[in-house]
Amino acid sequence: MDTLHDEFLDTLSKMKSCQESAFMPLFEELIEHTKKHFAFEENIMEEHHFYDKKEHFDEHKNLLGEMEYFYEKAKKFPQFGKSYIHDYAYEKFKRHVINIDSQLAMFIKENNISL
Repeated sequence: MDTLHDEFLDTLSKMKSCQESAFMPLFEELIEHTKKHFAFEENIMEEHHFYDKKEHFDEHKNLLGEMEYFYEKAKKFPQFGKSYIHDYAYEKFKRHVINIDSQLAMFIKENNISL
């Protein structure tokens, strides 16, 4: 999972310093990566009957919904999307990893689940 998190942060970092013409394609890449990342985690939770999967799934739905909302707004108002990426996305991601993903990571470790 750490590799997926690192890839997310790498794309986010690229978005913060990219040329304007690269911003929306990178935003699309970030959304697609997030969908795959969440699907990977959700498959683990389903397969191994993770005790708190509903909350985790709901969090994924909310985060992805927000991301897609800001992406759609950025199509008309690029600054709106840039504000989301620069001022909000990293903190949201960090909170998710600390508060939500850490529970799944402990569950994986405690149950000796190999990925």
